[in-house]
Amino acid sequence: MSESDTPRKAGPRGANRERILRAALEIISTKGVDKVTHRAVAAVAGVSPGTTTYHFATREDLVRDAFSLYIDDYQRSLVETLTRRPVEDREDFVRFLGGMTMLSPAQSGLEAIEYEMVLFAGRDEAMRMRVAAWSRTLESWLSDPLERLGASRPLEAARMLVALSRGSEFEVLSRSQEIHREQFASRLNTLLDAVLR
Repeated sequence: MSESDTPRKAGPRGANRERILRAALEIISTKGVDKVTHRAVAAVAGVSPGTTTYHFATREDLVRDAFSLYIDDYQRSLVETLTRRPVEDREDFVRFLGGMTMLSPAQSGLEAIEYEMVLFAGRDEAMRMRVAAWSRTLESWLSDPLERLGASRPLEAARMLVALSRGSEFEVLSRSQEIHREQFASRLNTLLDAVLR
């Protein structure tokens, strides 16, 4: 028998669905939401266009579910990272935020997904609450250590740190110019000086 004649075992239930969603995220990260079509996603996922329409009746359903998968992945990764190596002192804040903030245009794939997701949520009522909760996830994880370090308004301090990180990413994306790690660490330390007095 040739390889094509060999019967294939069925993959785990939902394997095609997840492959389709990850293909949609790949397109979003490189070309944007506007380039997501059933046909384009099917080509990247290696499935027929009929398979994408079987799982996702509309393009909006496909995009919405792709962003939901991204949020689930993000939250799982965040919990694993902060459980394995908690943020406990100033240096941890600089290390953690410096490591998770995209500072080079060459590494902008995930940030492109996040900014496309935020824009999509602004037009899609079904995603708005989910993206709002996603954006608060990191703030809530950072507020407890900030309180232990003496921040008088820890949640507000966490929001400012996250905003600094997001703003730096936007600066990199909009200017296509790298921010050096030392420069970003200096920005973080300046803000930490202000909120930990």
